[in-house]
Formats: sequence, C-alpha cells, structure tokens
Amino acid sequence: MGIVSQKLRNSACGQDCSFSIPGVCNHNPETVVLCHAPSEVKGIGNKSHDYHAAFGCSACHEALDQHRLPEKWHEYFYWLRGLQRTWTIWVEHGLVIIPVDPATAKRRRKKKAKMPSRPIPSRPFPKRAKERA
Repeated sequence: MGIVSQKLRNSACGQDCSFSIPGVCNHNPETVVLCHAPSEVKGIGNKSHDYHAAFGCSACHEALDQHRLPEKWHEYFYWLRGLQRTWTIWVEHGLVIIPVDPATAKRRRKKKAKMPSRPIPSRPFPKRAKERA
C-alpha cells in the first residue's frame, strides 16, 4: 500500500473535477473523489500514494481507469492537468507545504517612508474651511 493521508482524501469532498474531460465530465462536485494515478507503486490490490492523485468526478475517474479515451496521450494529458490543479489546491490550503530555498527566495523591498502632507502651492483657493478663516 502506498502512503495514505486521510486529510488529502477528505480534501476531495465538494471540489470541482480537476480532469474536466470534454464530453465525459459530469461536473458534479458530489461525485468527486481522490483518483489515484497509475504509478510504480500501483499494482494488484495496491493504490498509488495519495499524493499521486487528483480530484475527479465519477465519470472522468471511470473513463481514465477503463482507458476509454481515444489515445494514450489524452490520458497522460488529463492526468497531468488533474495532478497540477489538485496540487495547486493542496498547496493553497496548506495540505502540502513546499519549503522555500532561502538562497533563491525573492527578497521584499523596503517600503519607502511616506512624505508628510503639504499644501499644494499652486492652489489659488484654500483647501479646507479652516484655512479660509
């Protein structure tokens, strides 16, 4: 059995299908589950690791599992797209944390100090009622 994460599995509930295969996808978030991609870990009675998976509706999951797409490269394309979309969601929600290399991290610029407000000398009239008096 591959690496199992109940948090990653539960994260699929209510998500949009990340495969969105045209003519196949049912676009129903209620049927979305974590679909495990083919990998070296996968075999008879074994699933891939939970991080080798993507959110998929029942229709897209079935089409990919049963190899019903017209060409093999279509499967590769939809698996890659699904994995990319799913990983983006996991990273955004903090389920997968990717450490930043301090040597290549962008450094934030220091904010410039704001200049104090001054009246504009070109104004022919006072700015506020107080200034009129």
